[in-house]
Amino acid sequence: MTLILVDQISSRLTYTLDFVFTARGLAYNITSEVAEFIEYKGTRLNYSSKQIDLTPTIIPSDLLFRNDIEHISVDKAEFDVTEILSFNQAPDILASVFFVLSRYEEYWKITLDEHGRFPASLSIQSVYGWLDEPICDKWALILLNFIGITEIPTPGFNIQPTFDIDSTFAYQEKGVIRNVAGGIKELMQGKIQRLRDRINVCIKGTKDPFDNFERIKEIAKQFPDTLCFWLLADYNSFNKNIHHANLVQEGIIQSISELCEIGTHPGYNTFNKEETMEVEINRLENLLKKSIVQSRQHYLRLSIPITYSLLIKQNIKADYTMGYAECPGFRMGTARQTPWFNLRTNEITSLNIQPFCYMDGTLNEYLNLTPEKAILEVRQLKAKIKQYGGTFSFIWHNETIGFRHHWKGWEPVFEASISYS
Repeated sequence: MTLILVDQISSRLTYTLDFVFTARGLAYNITSEVAEFIEYKGTRLNYSSKQIDLTPTIIPSDLLFRNDIEHISVDKAEFDVTEILSFNQAPDILASVFFVLSRYEEYWKITLDEHGRFPASLSIQSVYGWLDEPICDKWALILLNFIGITEIPTPGFNIQPTFDIDSTFAYQEKGVIRNVAGGIKELMQGKIQRLRDRINVCIKGTKDPFDNFERIKEIAKQFPDTLCFWLLADYNSFNKNIHHANLVQEGIIQSISELCEIGTHPGYNTFNKEETMEVEINRLENLLKKSIVQSRQHYLRLSIPITYSLLIKQNIKADYTMGYAECPGFRMGTARQTPWFNLRTNEITSLNIQPFCYMDGTLNEYLNLTPEKAILEVRQLKAKIKQYGGTFSFIWHNETIGFRHHWKGWEPVFEASISYS
């Protein structure tokens, strides 16, 4: 066990130490008593303003002992030949972990993207070139090595495919008006193959191209942690699924739920609306006759702390929105499922956050990668998580695993994602 000397104990401090020690299967204790600290014969860390000879010491910044979220000066510094953060000119590796892990910077007033999302380009990890690795896990290992802990349990690693079901079908069950309007639009845009697909489904009764649910079932049998997040929001220009009470869709959801967990996928405008979120979650709960405890926001629209606070009110236990649409990487600095720390209330909450490291559309539509380059990106992300521990959680959609149109040739990318090699 490691004994840590501090000037004061705070919830921010214990949250950070839990990540550094407990999450890695290591024990620690905190004391403010100098005599007890000096007499202790095990591993020690002096994280205080006191001078203790021959002891690993970090002079703390005040970040872990504050109660506000005011804008502070954050710069790059060095600790044990590694880049970390300094706060108001005070380098502090523990505070660096907390700053990234808590998403501190997302509480500040910033310029959001067109969908009201925190952009990756403004992240401190992007600015300093750290976004492509689990920087909080890296800092944790550096700190443990600094205080003399070299025997650390082998990090756990698992693969978690997740699917967002934004549209259960491309054409089926969408009615005459939507299909006629869609067909006219495809004709005007010269999307002849899509128009043929629509005619084949609606008139000839061929299988809908988004109906890849048997494939999802196969994946769920292979990977027990597979999740599906189903959009049951009211129709608008961003929520384009069929009606939430459609019987065919209900049957598919119930069938899928026998093999994997179904989570709520709150609609485009639901991320900050309590009543709407409750309605959408209730729709899924009434259908499945069970409590829904997992969530991911549609379009990855996330406003911290508003969205997470609303999810807690709805008894959601885990959220899977933590990642970026425009680029892969580690928004939270880790791939480990970690409790959300509410900076407004300064407390560790009951909501767990599982970051994802890439989305299918990120690689193909945002970055315009070739399948070959996408496979390299997937393998690099996976290698980082294997190195530091955590869950390789990623997002695909029921329509993309059909590998049609601009997804043709992308099946090897998905296969590389579900491979342990």
